[in-house]
Amino acid sequence: METGTGMLQDMLLDALEDLGEEELKRFKFKLHTTTAPGDKNIPLGRLERADRENLVGLLVEFYEDKAAVLMVSVFEDMGLKYNASKLSKAIGKRLEGYKKKYAETVMEEYQLTEDQNSLFGESTPLKDRYIELLIIRKHRPQKHREHELSATGRLHMELLESNRSEYSPTDIESLFEPDNSRRTPRTVVLQGPAGIGKTMTVQKIMLDWSSGELYPDVFDYVFCFHCRELRFREEPHSLADLLIEQCQDMYAPVKKILAQPEKLLFIIDGFDELRSFQDPGGDNCCDDPYSKVSVEVVLSSLLRKTLLPKSYLLITTRPGAAERLQECLKFPRFAEILGFSEKGRRKYFLKFFEDERKANIALRFIENTIAVSTICFIPMVCWVICSVIKVELETEDEIADTLDTTTKVFMQFSHGLLKHDPKTRMIPSLKEFRKLCSLARDGILEQKILFEEQDIKKHDLDASSLKDLFLDRRTFHKGIGRHTLYSFLHLCFQEFFAAMWYILQKESTEELDNNKLDLKRLLVECEKPGNEHLTFTVHFIFGLSSEKVCTFLEQMLECKTSSDLVKPLLLHRAEEVAAEDPPRKGHRLLKFFHCLFEIQETEFARRVMNHFQMINLSFKILSVLDCRVLAFCLQHSEIRDHSIDLTFCRLTSHHMRALASGIKNCTTLEFGSNRLGNSGVKVLCAILKETGCNMTTLDLDENFLTDACIQELCDVLSTSHTLETLSLQENSFTEVSVPFIQHLIETCTSLNFIRLANNSLGDKGRKRLKQLEKKLTRLERSFLLWM
Repeated sequence: METGTGMLQDMLLDALEDLGEEELKRFKFKLHTTTAPGDKNIPLGRLERADRENLVGLLVEFYEDKAAVLMVSVFEDMGLKYNASKLSKAIGKRLEGYKKKYAETVMEEYQLTEDQNSLFGESTPLKDRYIELLIIRKHRPQKHREHELSATGRLHMELLESNRSEYSPTDIESLFEPDNSRRTPRTVVLQGPAGIGKTMTVQKIMLDWSSGELYPDVFDYVFCFHCRELRFREEPHSLADLLIEQCQDMYAPVKKILAQPEKLLFIIDGFDELRSFQDPGGDNCCDDPYSKVSVEVVLSSLLRKTLLPKSYLLITTRPGAAERLQECLKFPRFAEILGFSEKGRRKYFLKFFEDERKANIALRFIENTIAVSTICFIPMVCWVICSVIKVELETEDEIADTLDTTTKVFMQFSHGLLKHDPKTRMIPSLKEFRKLCSLARDGILEQKILFEEQDIKKHDLDASSLKDLFLDRRTFHKGIGRHTLYSFLHLCFQEFFAAMWYILQKESTEELDNNKLDLKRLLVECEKPGNEHLTFTVHFIFGLSSEKVCTFLEQMLECKTSSDLVKPLLLHRAEEVAAEDPPRKGHRLLKFFHCLFEIQETEFARRVMNHFQMINLSFKILSVLDCRVLAFCLQHSEIRDHSIDLTFCRLTSHHMRALASGIKNCTTLEFGSNRLGNSGVKVLCAILKETGCNMTTLDLDENFLTDACIQELCDVLSTSHTLETLSLQENSFTEVSVPFIQHLIETCTSLNFIRLANNSLGDKGRKRLKQLEKKLTRLERSFLLWM
C-alpha cells in the first residue's frame, strides 16, 4: 500500500502536470506571495529552480498535509477553477482512501494481544481471547462504593442471582444508542475497577471498528488515547499532533479529518491514571485543535467540549475517579463493566485450559470455594486463579484447598511463576525480593503504577530476574520517539508486593524500627478519605501476617519474615479501631472485617468483636464474600448476642448460606427488604435447625415470600424459647398461611409481637388471627398483632 506521503505527493504531482509552463511560473509566483500556513513561504530562489517533481518535494517539506489545500487556494486565486475543482475532488477521494488506510493501521495494532496465559509473552489473536463482559448502563456514585472491587462484586453477584433487568444490561454496540427520551449521548463513561476488562474492551472496540463490524456508519475515525502513556508527556502538544501520532503518518489529512467532528470518536482509556488532572472548575482549556498546550489541557478541553464539541467521547476509568470526572462532563451516560457473567467465566476457563476435563475440575473447585468464586468475575483474577490451578493439575488430579483467601491466591501464583520460569531456576534471595517489594511500596505510596528506567536503577533491579518475571516492560511513544516504561503485571500484584515489603525480615535494627513506624503510619493513613488506594495493600499486609502464609513464605520462597513483630502492631491497630466511639458501621466496618478475615487468626476476632455487639450494614449492597467475611468474624466472637442489621443489602439464598457459621452468635437478625425468597428462607431454616433457634428478633419484611415457605418457617420458629418479635410484612402470604401462623403464635410462648401488614391474608384469615389475639389477652399473655 502507498504511504500517506506517497499518496499526497502523487496527487500534487498530477495537479502540477495539468499546468502549462506559463501557468507553472505564475503558480510559483503566487505561491511565494500567498500567506501560507505558519507564515513559512518557500524561498523564491528555491521555487524558481524547482521542476515539478522538486516543487512537490518543497510543498510537502514546508506545508506537510496542508500542501494540497494551499494548492487549491492558489489555483482559485489564479482563476483556474477547473484545476481547483479537480484537486478538491482528489483530496476528497484521498480522504476516503485514507479512512481505509487508517483502519488497516488500527487493525494491525489491535488484532493481537499479549497472552496472559503464557509466561513468555506470546501474542494471540484478540478475537480468540476476548470474551463478552457484562455491562450495565447505570451510574453508581462513588459515595455508594468506597471499595471498588467489592462493590462491583456485590452488584455482579446480584445480577447473576436475581433480577438483571433493573440494571439495564447493555453492550459495546449499544453504548451510543439513544435513551428513552431519544437523546443520543456524545459522552459515555465506562467504569470498573482494575482488572475488570476496561482496556481489553477498548481494544475490542478499536479492532471491531477497523474491520467494519462496529459503528460502521456512525464514526469515520476512532482514536484511542491511553492515559498511561500521555501522563508522561511534558512537552506541549496540539490535538492535531496527537492524531498524527495515532495515524502513524506525519502527512495524515488531519485538517480534513477534523472538519467533520460529528463523525469522530475519541477514546480516553484510563482517565484515573492521569496524575494531576486540571481542576474541574478551572478555565484552562483551548478550542483550537492546532494550539500547542499540555496534554492534560487537550484532554480537559475534549472532556469539557470546548474542543470539538460535536465529537463523541468514550472514557474508561476506575470508579474512584468517576465523580471527579463527572464534574467536567456535559450530560454523560455512565456505564459499568461488571466482569464475566457465569457463562462468560465458563468460556474463559475452557479457553484457558483447552481441556474440558481440567476446566470442569477448576470450575467445580471455585464454585465450592466461596471466597474464590465470588471474585472470579474479574478477568484478571480469573487469570491468576487459573494459573495457580493449572500448576496444581500438572501433578495432581484434584486441587488442594490452598486458595481460601485472596492473599493465598497471589502467594500461590507467585510461587508457581517462580518455580516454572526457566530464568529463575533457583528461588531468588530475600534481598532480591526486598528490591521488588521496595519498588512496589514506593509506587503505591506515590500512586505510581508506571516506572521509568531510573526507578528500576534506584531500586537496583536492573539485573534482577524478578524484574523480568513480575514487571511488564512496555514501549510508549514520546513525541516522535519512543521510551520504555515498566509496570507490575497488574495493580493487584503491585499492592501484594508492597504489602510484602512490610512483612519481610529487615537487615538491621534501624530498618526494623523504621518499618514499624511506616506501618503504623500506613494503618492510620489508609483510613483517611482519599486514600482508598491503600486498602488492598493493607488487606494483603494482614493476610501475609497469618501464620500459614508466613510458613509458606519461609519454606517455599525461602523468605524470612518479621511477622512476629508486625502482628502485634496489627492487633493493636485492630483494637484501636474496635474501641472507636461511636463504633464503625457500613463499608468502613466491612473493610475492617475484611482485614480480620484475610489474616485468618481467630484471636484477632476474639479480641475485638465484643466491641461490635450491634453490626449495622444496612443499605449497603453485600457480596457473598462480604457475608462470608461477616460470618467469620461472628463465628469467632466471644459474645453470643450480636445484633446484625442487613436491611436492604440485596441478600439472596446464596448470601444466607455464606452467613451460616455466624448466625449462631446472633440474637437479632434484621433481613428486611432483601431478595431471600422462599429458597432463602429454607436456607435460614436449615441453619436455625442446626445451630439452635436462639433469636429474640427476626425481620423478614419485603422478601418475596409466599405460602410455600411458611410451614417450614413456623415449624422451626415454634421450637424457640427466646423469640419475641417476628416481622413478615410486605410479602405475599395468603389465607393458606394463617393456620401455620396460628400454630406458631400458640406454641412459641415467648413471642409477643408479630407484624403481618400488607399481605393477602383475606378477611377470614385476619379475623381468625384477631380472635387468637383476643384469646391470648384473656389468658393474660402479652401479645400484639400488627396487620
